[in-house]
Amino acid sequence: MTGLGDSWRKVYPAYDKLAEVYERMNMAMTWGNVDRWRRQLASLVPPNAARVLDAGCGPGNMTKHLINGRYVVGLDYSADMLKANKLDVDKVQGVFETLPFRDDAFDVAVLAYALHAARDLGRALDELTRVARSVAAVSVGKPDGRLARLLVWLYVSRFVPLLARLLAPRHVEEYRALKEILKAALPNEGLRRYLGKWLDLEYFGTRGLGAIYMFYGVRRATPRYKTA
Repeated sequence: MTGLGDSWRKVYPAYDKLAEVYERMNMAMTWGNVDRWRRQLASLVPPNAARVLDAGCGPGNMTKHLINGRYVVGLDYSADMLKANKLDVDKVQGVFETLPFRDDAFDVAVLAYALHAARDLGRALDELTRVARSVAAVSVGKPDGRLARLLVWLYVSRFVPLLARLLAPRHVEEYRALKEILKAALPNEGLRRYLGKWLDLEYFGTRGLGAIYMFYGVRRATPRYKTA
């Protein structure tokens, strides 16, 4: 199994508590780049994609870049995040590993800073490629090079909790959980190969020394890999 595994017990409960500080911390942690990278991700979505799943939609920060006349459904694990999403789209509570949608319900599934939180990445990709014909994501990555990986680890494990003390003092422990995500993640090149079991990737790139990855891929015509 690739994903958070049992570490989800530390990570998932954090999302219920972060709605009020979510975007403020995202802006600070990415040095102001968080929404620019969302816009770059939105630009990868084909213009003719009429039905879009915003998976892990949070308070709607990605959703606003996707609407543009499209039918958008926002899905999130956290009911509090869904309540914070004030956009006029359908909203569904659920998890990536058991999506409550029929086959081919969407043209594309979009995940902004969410796929890294999958409990089981293989099952999540099974489900995403079942309900959507293509998948686009930007998320927390693990650099391939040793030095970059060490720098990102120090940033996430040491600097981010200090940042939380300043900007989200009631949520320092929740932001400490980010190191569980980084610890469980595949290195970027390994992730790119892993995604190839489900998707014909049309784009895969990184940002921020490899701390962020971004991709867009079309569901493979061959049968999908199935997790045990």
